[in-house]
Amino acid sequence: SSGINAEYGSVFITINPYSEDTESKVLEIKGSFPSDSEGTVTADFWLPETVMEPKLIKIAIKSKFAKMSKDALYVRRITILYDENKYVFPAKNYLFPHNELQEKTGNGCLPYLLVREGAGTLLLQETDDFVIKARNKDLEMTRSMIPWNGPNEEERPKLFPGFAGNQESKQEGFEAFNKKFSHKAGVMALTNLLDDLLGVLPDTFSKLEQYAAFIRENGDEQAWCKSTVHKALKIAKVYDDDEEFGREMLCGPNAPQIKRLDSLEETGWKEGVEKLPDHTLEGKTLDDAIKEGQIFEVTNENLLGISHGGKSSKMLTGEKQTWYVVSADCMFYVKENKKMVPIMIRLDNSIDRSKPTFWYPPEPETDKGDHDSMRWLLAKLYFRCAEVNTHSLCTHYARAHAVNEVFAVAAYRNLASAHPIFRLLQPHIQGIIPIQLQARKFLLGKNSVYAKFLSAGDNIESVFHNYFKTFTYRDLIIPEETKKRGVEDLPGYFYRDDILEHWSLLESYVTEMVSMAYPTDADIVEDIEIQNFIREVVDEGFRYRGFPDSAGFPRSISSKESMTEYLTAIIFNISVYHAAVNFETFTYYSYTPNAPSCLKLPPPKQDEIVTMERILNTLPVPVISFIAMDTAYHLGTFSHMDKFYLGCEDVSRVGMVGENMAVASEQVECLQRLTTGMRGLKKKIDERNKGLYFKYDVLSPENVPITTQT
Repeated sequence: SSGINAEYGSVFITINPYSEDTESKVLEIKGSFPSDSEGTVTADFWLPETVMEPKLIKIAIKSKFAKMSKDALYVRRITILYDENKYVFPAKNYLFPHNELQEKTGNGCLPYLLVREGAGTLLLQETDDFVIKARNKDLEMTRSMIPWNGPNEEERPKLFPGFAGNQESKQEGFEAFNKKFSHKAGVMALTNLLDDLLGVLPDTFSKLEQYAAFIRENGDEQAWCKSTVHKALKIAKVYDDDEEFGREMLCGPNAPQIKRLDSLEETGWKEGVEKLPDHTLEGKTLDDAIKEGQIFEVTNENLLGISHGGKSSKMLTGEKQTWYVVSADCMFYVKENKKMVPIMIRLDNSIDRSKPTFWYPPEPETDKGDHDSMRWLLAKLYFRCAEVNTHSLCTHYARAHAVNEVFAVAAYRNLASAHPIFRLLQPHIQGIIPIQLQARKFLLGKNSVYAKFLSAGDNIESVFHNYFKTFTYRDLIIPEETKKRGVEDLPGYFYRDDILEHWSLLESYVTEMVSMAYPTDADIVEDIEIQNFIREVVDEGFRYRGFPDSAGFPRSISSKESMTEYLTAIIFNISVYHAAVNFETFTYYSYTPNAPSCLKLPPPKQDEIVTMERILNTLPVPVISFIAMDTAYHLGTFSHMDKFYLGCEDVSRVGMVGENMAVASEQVECLQRLTTGMRGLKKKIDERNKGLYFKYDVLSPENVPITTQT
């Protein structure tokens, strides 16, 4: 592994830098420092009595040759034993070697780290001028590396309203970008891989079952994890069952979108209700089922007005295709046996000026080859295609990535590394900025990966704007958001059960940490750094077009209770929410008939006779299916850099303990209480999953990374 070798450079430490009275000489530590493995390096120095108590250190690496410029050293913490007392400096950051050439040209990485001793301090608590000077310099360096804008205001990216303009080359060095995210080479190399596959993959399939064999064959060829492939093949066996269809709405990657339907007023369902078959409601009327809280819906209104895609189709398939964007909605009924099933699907192809059509499940015991069964299967394909697009662009990217980027950028720019709230957030926001840079470059731009397999991939910006018209800060407050959707009593909704448990544990943890940082509410009001952080989230992140009233984000916070809610929402969205909507995508989306990413024929007319040939001609060709499943596999794979709420030795996962900036005993004890709670949650989830054909363990704490890196 790469590291720092004495032949090429050294680590330099200065104690109490910028102090006229107590600054030490520069302490040079030579040796070999492994950058990818744990280890401790010990060095002894004689220091004059004038240095006194170490309050601040400066850490730098100098290299003699430019070839060292890509090697990064991860500095977890530095402990100084001085006059028989221990002083702990939590760094938890990457540091690059610098040389004269780099200092002249700039390479986008911090030239040195300034680390404050102890549990963290507020600016108003600092009394030493040299510490305050270092704190300001710390922020100045970071701000210069991660500006909100490009050199000119008009260069702000337009992929989403007001989000960070971190497109500059400097970003590639921030947090050791090249080193941390090399595991995403699979996605980055996808275009080259396609060149090798063109002409090799079949043009089409003659049976739906061939899509399942396609998963297995590519899994073996690409060396995908066999247990992951096995779960996808289990889906292929049961995907066309309506109870399974309902279960996937509750426990699949788009689970956050289900909501109770309390009235037909101001909905698109009125026209279709008249033909709703009697058998769908077990003898009840729809009005009675609504009153009893048994009717739910998933809508894809963010696709309304979005033009059809397929601009990349000729390059990928050899012929120009139209990939149809249909805003498809589904109504669900919770049966007396507590299973949720679809009872009506609405297909809106208004972009082609077609009237909405309504589709219903066939009578029980109807043969799968029957005309009515084929019609229902095709309608479900259009709904699932809409859901895949909505999930990929809105549920996943917009909510679980782009929103998190705002928090990360604002935190790094406004909270000094010594700030106790920065130290609380740091394990969660680390890595978000460079992974966003990568996502914009490879997933969202012109001719990007998403444009190669999503129906809406040619119009991503428009989909984002539709989504953010209704997005608000209150959507991040999980107990409130769950109640708003009316899903408190929805049976089998394991996503809801687990997110509420996580929220409760994180809220208790954050409450304690906030109380340690702020003895009183007045301390929050007087904390310039935290108020600047909160204000910049609004002024730079959510003040531009597409966010009515700045999406309801507060411009200031004046109480510990509100601060706890705000920080819990950030940590939850970065970790738990992202895990829920990301890490099962291959399971549910790799079998194309279950979740096609695009469809190459328009939705059927209301009276059209649907055959299996029509269904097969509608589905994307194998090369597009491969792109979709390959992307889902790589995006849904844990990074080797991921840390989890609970460690797991069986699969070499590192837990949160030891991977944080908590150094004070009360902070460590608080973190241990969180870990104990997570162990209890894991036990509860394990018990619930016993005997289930599909275990819902994506939110078991050993499967939830504490940050967003995929």
